[in-house]
Amino acid sequence: MAVPYSELFLLQAALQTLLSLWLVRIWQRSGHLAALVLLVPQLCLVYDNLIVGIGHWIGPGSMLEALSWPRFWTHWLFGAWGIAGCGAILRLAGASAVQSTRGMLLFCSLTLAMMMYDLPHFFKENIHAVCENGLVRYSTAVAEGTACFPGQPVVPGTAPFASICTLLVTLISGGWLLAKRRFPWMLIGGLLMFATTLPPLRALKLDNLGEVFFTAGIIWALARYAPHRPRIATEPA
Repeated sequence: MAVPYSELFLLQAALQTLLSLWLVRIWQRSGHLAALVLLVPQLCLVYDNLIVGIGHWIGPGSMLEALSWPRFWTHWLFGAWGIAGCGAILRLAGASAVQSTRGMLLFCSLTLAMMMYDLPHFFKENIHAVCENGLVRYSTAVAEGTACFPGQPVVPGTAPFASICTLLVTLISGGWLLAKRRFPWMLIGGLLMFATTLPPLRALKLDNLGEVFFTAGIIWALARYAPHRPRIATEPA
């Protein structure tokens, strides 16, 4: 039986929305800046899945193309912010290497470097209609057999280096949390994300589902280690 991919992406949008609300809750109870840093790319994932999910009903054309461009802009701008989030989580968890300003600056500098690496995409990339598995979306690459129009050329893709770097940092950070704090979920989320990028699952368009596990692992780690705001005692009237 064919997978209802449009519904799958709408479900993923709903799950990413719930994770966004979790980040808001973490911010409310802890006031930690990392929650807001992670919330920005998290909201972008909600939008990304939503637009892909409804593309089947809009159809290829100028409207879907216009709605799709922000998916890429926000990914290039904010996709690597999870690196800084990992640094903040490790700091909260007591990792000695990031207790100093210099250590945290390393994570922030790597985040900025990945943003600068993706900056040229704004000037050189085009997006093209792609139709596969019942989905209609726009992408920077068009694989064989996924064209929406007769004669539409194949467009090769490039490796998402910034995304790969963000995943590696998450896996390493999650490995530290498992080894030193017995917290496995950040590493598990990263491994599930990695698994969905491999050819067998990527062919099934499950990489966005992998992002749900990936972001859930990071947010869970932040929820585990972000301290609660101190309660302010009030005197009775």
